[in-house]
Amino acid sequence: MTDPDKPCPHENFDAFVEINRLTTVEDGPVTGYSADIRVTCHDCHEPFRWTGLEAGLSQARPMCSVDETILVAPLRPASADPDFGLGLPGYAVRIREAGR
Repeated sequence: MTDPDKPCPHENFDAFVEINRLTTVEDGPVTGYSADIRVTCHDCHEPFRWTGLEAGLSQARPMCSVDETILVAPLRPASADPDFGLGLPGYAVRIREAGR
């Protein structure tokens, strides 16, 4: 039985992965893929946050959601050229201190 006065030890996890097909125009050909990955504690349902990543979307590098709970990782088929998907637009969210 779990003691409600002690913090969860986070011993069991759930991972949720969603694969996205990226296009440059709606209903256009697939020009890239990305994986959205979320992790939560199975026992207390607390979401985990990704660290060390910028928030945004890029086909050149992994990024995360603004709340850091979703890893957005670019993917390409093993048979695709190494530059597959790199021409897709992306964005980054950066924190700027007031007065700067």
